[in-house]
Amino acid sequence: MSFINQNTLSILEERGFVAQCTDLEGLRERLGTTSVTFYIGFDGTADSLHVGHLLSLMSMRWLSKLGHKPIALVGGATSLVGDPSFRNAARPMLDKQAVANNIAGITRNIRQVVANDDLIVVDNATWLEPVGLIDFMREVGVHFTVARMLSMETVKARLEANDPMTALEFTYMMLQSHDFQQLAKRHNCTLQMGGSDQWGNIVNGIELTRKADGKRLFGLTTPLLQTADGTKMGKTAKGAVWLDPGKTSPFDFWQFWRNVADQDVRRFLMLFTELSVDAIEELCASDQPDAVNQAKITLANAVTTIVHGEADADRCQKQAEALFGGVGEAELKTIEVGEETGLLSVIKALGWVKTLGEARRLMQGGAVKIDGAHVTDEKLKLPQETELQLAVGRRNRVRLILI
Repeated sequence: MSFINQNTLSILEERGFVAQCTDLEGLRERLGTTSVTFYIGFDGTADSLHVGHLLSLMSMRWLSKLGHKPIALVGGATSLVGDPSFRNAARPMLDKQAVANNIAGITRNIRQVVANDDLIVVDNATWLEPVGLIDFMREVGVHFTVARMLSMETVKARLEANDPMTALEFTYMMLQSHDFQQLAKRHNCTLQMGGSDQWGNIVNGIELTRKADGKRLFGLTTPLLQTADGTKMGKTAKGAVWLDPGKTSPFDFWQFWRNVADQDVRRFLMLFTELSVDAIEELCASDQPDAVNQAKITLANAVTTIVHGEADADRCQKQAEALFGGVGEAELKTIEVGEETGLLSVIKALGWVKTLGEARRLMQGGAVKIDGAHVTDEKLKLPQETELQLAVGRRNRVRLILI
């Protein structure tokens, strides 16, 4: 039997995981006295989860670590409908094969991050596909009023903006509510967690199960995170930061965390690592000149280890040190290069050498690197509309944006 930490909810609160809870003190008592089975749902809208999902995954990892039983629900059925929560247009409709492929990918992400042998992965197609429409509406739909459904923030926002919502999307809240009801019956699951955008759906599931089955359930949401500059967590100029190494390389993933804003470091260490609170406070309180950069490296190594493994984290740090000489990519000077794209001419234009002959000799001596790789082609033209890191020797490093 797993050891139950009596301070489970307080630990989650201290680290910043708790936004809303349907019954905070009731859940505090339940989590502190018994092993609670809980779940978080993931629809198969893409073949990988991204950094925006990582907060939910880390909440699962922490709650599992503290003695509770995790269920990851994958939406083999609901992915065919599409969650309309706080979207201004319907999601693209996916076929069953695409959903199956996506679910296989996100299941790998979930298992890697949660890293708990007790994790159960359940597909809601198990109970939603066999049920007929009439039976579903008689068993579930009877507990939903149109007035209540229209009052949901997601629905109101779409209607007020004159953005259409299909009947298919409108039923999503009933399907997700039924998921909680079924997990309560099949696995004695009593807690649903999710992002703050899922609050309405979670409450609906609790109410449905109370009305239909007389069971007491709990709901808890994690905050919707933004970075210090107001950007949605996990979004960059290059797009989403994916957990799958085939979509975002471990190095780019590591760099994302290495380059977070100074103001975000402590908060992200609390949410996305397993370092103790005391260790985090000591790290962030240091008055050493390079303390914030060391904290960022610690963050990048810790999160990359969780998502990709320790070997990849070590390799990424060494690659970054080779590329940037101990500073982060964000601290590198950035220069735009226009018409002249011959590499030797660029090196001369940067003022690192006085003549093309000197640049050529440095290249022949192995001193010139692009993105960490040695370059020996003296006639190399740098490709336009790209970004790269150029290094000549140990001291001369720059990020080039070729336009």
